[in-house]
Amino acid sequence: MKDLGKVMTDIVYVGQLGLDMVVPVILCLGVSYYLHNYLHLGVWVFIPGLILGLGGGAMSFKRFYYRIAMKGTKKRNTKELGVPVFSKHE
Repeated sequence: MKDLGKVMTDIVYVGQLGLDMVVPVILCLGVSYYLHNYLHLGVWVFIPGLILGLGGGAMSFKRFYYRIAMKGTKKRNTKELGVPVFSKHE
């Protein structure tokens, strides 16, 4: 039964990763479509929309990867390391 849980978790991760990477591209291209059709901008507006969408998808992938890769690890405490902190919130 443990293997089934791991398989289901991995399937959910793959689905979430796919959505995290595709949704920014679709949203940016949708905004580009709106700008092209309703504000009568040129076709060139799709190029920055695609670039911004791909950048958003890449950042989303990076956050997802770090969240999965760092799962189960403890965060380092700056007080224990002796790192000077220049914040008034201590």
